[in-house]
Amino acid sequence: MRKPADRTFRPGRTAALLAALALLAPGCTTARNFKERVSNAAKPILSSSYNDPLADQKLAAAEQLYQNGNYKQALGEFRTLADNQSNPKDLAERARFMQGECRYQLGQYPEAADTYHKVLLDFPTGAYRRDCCARMFQICDYWLDDFRAELEQRADEKGVMRWRPSWPHLLDRSRPQVDQEGYTLEALQRVHTHDITGPTADKALFWCGYVNFIRGNFSEADQYFSQFCELHKDSTLLPQAMAFAIQAKNNATGGASYDGRKCAEALHLVSVAESSVPELANDPAMAEKLTRAKFAIRSQQAEKDFRMAEYYERTGHPGSAVFYYELVRRRYAGTKYAEAATESKERLVRLMQEGRPEPGNDPFAIAQAKFNELFGRNKSLDEKDRARIDPNLVPAGGPPAPQPQPIGGGVPQQ
Repeated sequence: MRKPADRTFRPGRTAALLAALALLAPGCTTARNFKERVSNAAKPILSSSYNDPLADQKLAAAEQLYQNGNYKQALGEFRTLADNQSNPKDLAERARFMQGECRYQLGQYPEAADTYHKVLLDFPTGAYRRDCCARMFQICDYWLDDFRAELEQRADEKGVMRWRPSWPHLLDRSRPQVDQEGYTLEALQRVHTHDITGPTADKALFWCGYVNFIRGNFSEADQYFSQFCELHKDSTLLPQAMAFAIQAKNNATGGASYDGRKCAEALHLVSVAESSVPELANDPAMAEKLTRAKFAIRSQQAEKDFRMAEYYERTGHPGSAVFYYELVRRRYAGTKYAEAATESKERLVRLMQEGRPEPGNDPFAIAQAKFNELFGRNKSLDEKDRARIDPNLVPAGGPPAPQPQPIGGGVPQQ
């Protein structure tokens, strides 16, 4: 049976037809002429760039439609003018910005945010840069209302508030259909990036850090709040941002088993906050938060050094273990790890003085210790070795000088 003819329109067939017409045209004798003729023939169809002498009149007519409240019709006119790359730069920028304004007035906030971002990308130093950032922040602030409502509903919960997905509103074009929170954070980052000294830059960066902090993304929150403390020192949100930065740094370490540089940075930031931010030092509630944060940081550092001492004790290095136990006892006095370190140090020193140091988890050292214990080969250390192991047995000025021995058992001459 004969198949019916395929009459489906395909762009490839149109391009092939144009190429064939250009090839058959007179004067096409070289490959260069063939390429130029194909380009000139396909340009009116495939390109949106064309010379429009009535562009100014069309822009004025579109703005009149916008003033009359006919946003949907004005949207199409502005889009056509902005897509024409042959139009002047100022006219194209104005048309693209008004396209975003039409979408904003129609309540199509996700599309409006994308349009404003396109204005920022195509005209990074244009006349509407700050206006676009202000509009994008207004849209993000509207989307953040759902986040603030969730905080009120879950105010009784403690700890991290993980994101709870909800059913999208298919008929609501004012919100993103998928991942509204992620879309909001992305738009806020764009506001801060394109207008870092603008009136909404500090608020945008603060909300990026705060949302990540509430969700438990402490590494991202630490990055945003630390950047806030460096770039926006004159902002009214600086005290709160610094307090959140300290907590985020301390929580971003992952515990005492990981890198402790974040704890050191947090402790340094506490000192900076107490000395340079009077709002934190003079407010009793904020001062109490700083005190608790400082204690939590020192407790984590103490735990890290205490675990290091336990590691040396476990691997059969009692001298190094005694050193770290003494370090914990002196540096982190008042913590629970200081008391545990004192007990462990005294136990290790007593065993070393008795000639029975901890063998650790080395099987050969354990076997040798058991052999010495069974056959009575344990010998106590002399005073010199005891002084070398336990620093408390040596005076502060060093070991005493040898005294001259008397002749004949008398009293030595002074």
